[in-house]
Amino acid sequence: MGKPIDPNWTIQNDRQSVTVGINTRLWILNKRETIPTLIRLGREHTRLFLKEAGMHYIPNKKPQRIIHQNLFWDDERGGFCYSKRMITIKFNDPKIHGIAVEGVPKPEKPKKPKKSKKKST
Repeated sequence: MGKPIDPNWTIQNDRQSVTVGINTRLWILNKRETIPTLIRLGREHTRLFLKEAGMHYIPNKKPQRIIHQNLFWDDERGGFCYSKRMITIKFNDPKIHGIAVEGVPKPEKPKKPKKSKKKST
């Protein structure tokens, strides 16, 4: 990988908008050809994200309404997911200060065999 994608991104930017911070990290993972699997938020960023989403606490069951456009409830997992890709969110993670997004490398696509061209004589 050549140069860093955004060397000027700081935790102060994350405090202004946690949603933009999450989307920036998802964009970085996409550039690295990685599939995001988990979004982890520290205590402060959990509070800020819930404030952006119009919630005062982390519900343990499906809320009646969700204001945030990228936040969805997943009945199978019993928790919130982010974006239509249904990336699990872990709130109040004691190991994280800020925002962290984990992912796995994209599987390589199988290469198609090249067709040989026959010359007509």
